Amino acid sequence: METVPGQARVLRFEEVCYGKPVRTQDGPLHDSALYGVNSVTPGVDNPLRYIPANFLGNANLTSSMIDPGFASRGALIVKAVDEGLAIMRMRYRAEAGEGEGGRQFLLSRTLLLPGISFWHEIPPGLFSWCEQALFVQPHVFDQPTSPSTGVIELPAFQPRDVNWFDNLSQHRQIQLGSAFQAITRRIGWTVSRMVAEEERQRPAALIAADLDVISSLPREFPLRQGEADQFILNLGLDPQLTPGAVSYFPGYRGSAIEAPDLHALRIAISNNDENQPVGADVRHPSATSDSLDRKIGSEPIPLKWLS
Repeated sequence: METVPGQARVLRFEEVCYGKPVRTQDGPLHDSALYGVNSVTPGVDNPLRYIPANFLGNANLTSSMIDPGFASRGALIVKAVDEGLAIMRMRYRAEAGEGEGGRQFLLSRTLLLPGISFWHEIPPGLFSWCEQALFVQPHVFDQPTSPSTGVIELPAFQPRDVNWFDNLSQHRQIQLGSAFQAITRRIGWTVSRMVAEEERQRPAALIAADLDVISSLPREFPLRQGEADQFILNLGLDPQLTPGAVSYFPGYRGSAIEAPDLHALRIAISNNDENQPVGADVRHPSATSDSLDRKIGSEPIPLKWLS
């Protein structure tokens, strides 16, 4: 998707919604409620792939796997798949009605952005939009569903320059560098709350903003290695279900990669500032080197805990 810095962008997506039908949006379940795909747009070949249990590797899901702080909005999971980029919002909701107690059921909404294979193809600002504006509501029984491709307008995203990076706090630079290194080395990373508290921002919003910065860089780096699906981002769900994702789960203490290479990130941001063409002087990573063209071992990079 071609974008112009500083301008809003219109983005088209396919969609799959899953759950049980209800009588009214905030009301109880319909009498004959059963789990199923409630709506799907024509461009989705296999909607069953986007049922939460299948999307998360045939996981046996329970409501305890979503952090209580994300219970009302739901967890957000981003995954690179064959078709492109899949973004799922999932939550549990009481069968008796919104906000009621008692037995719960699972519902999800998944957006599929076809044709996205590289990080630089992700529209900058997408992660923040998803974190702030992507919600999931249950399907109201007998209410018609829209089968057409959906459209959203992403807010304008201002590219970050070197001066912006240099003025960040040291801890914020380390967090952004850790996310960049975790992505380019394809290892999972669980984020600490400490930086968000310093920045006086919600941790989930700060992490999404960091990934928006990374997707705005002109480095030609694939979202996945080979044909296997790759988790990208997990906000609010047990990180064990999304190996390899940049994650935030308040029940876990945060971790950071040992000594993230801030110089490499600064160079990438500097190249962005100079409008380097995508793919210029970039070699595709192999199994023995990362996107920064340095040899790495076969073992995961050691992690350290942040207090």
